[in-house]
Amino acid sequence: MKKSIFSLLLLLLMVAAPAKAGIEFGVMTGMNMSKVNFNKFNKNFDSSNRYGWYFGPKVNFSVLGFGGDAAVVYSQLRMNLDDNYSKTFRSIEIPVNARYTFGLGSLASVYVATGPQLGFNIGNKDWTWKSITTPESNVLSSTFERKKMNVSWNFGAGVKVLKHLEAGLNYNLMLSKYAHPIKVVTGHEVSASDYNFHTNTFSVRVAYLF
Repeated sequence: MKKSIFSLLLLLLMVAAPAKAGIEFGVMTGMNMSKVNFNKFNKNFDSSNRYGWYFGPKVNFSVLGFGGDAAVVYSQLRMNLDDNYSKTFRSIEIPVNARYTFGLGSLASVYVATGPQLGFNIGNKDWTWKSITTPESNVLSSTFERKKMNVSWNFGAGVKVLKHLEAGLNYNLMLSKYAHPIKVVTGHEVSASDYNFHTNTFSVRVAYLF
């Protein structure tokens, strides 16, 4: 699975960056708003939007409007998982997108982009999350394990102005589980496939290209 993902990333880079392509380096930052999706937790479990931010270097490739972009960013997301517990998640995210750009005159252009993203956990691997309520109204206290790597897919669009400034919107669809339980402190058996969650993320981003 991992070899297939990395092969896809390499292929996108090769397509996006031919020998005569224009290459631009820059930095980008933005704000994340994530929706937590729970599997088999109580329906009234709080899953509203969570906020975070990210920052890192990026590169754009283009030739005749077609190309791509790639970045390596540090991402931090804080979630209030219920009324009594919150957790800060930290990761290194590597998005690689295929991209098409069309001009709106000499001062601006619009782009659309899509592609895979790999996320690598750099924070605490395990944490204890108390007061988990199951559909059967059982309250559990569990130790969770966050996945070392997750895979997601980006859908984005934006505008570039004055040749250096980009602003855009992006939706990140999680394709893998974000975390699952590894130990139930109460002694109850809980299947990792039964109780897990993943996050889908909407982000607003800006970038400056040198």
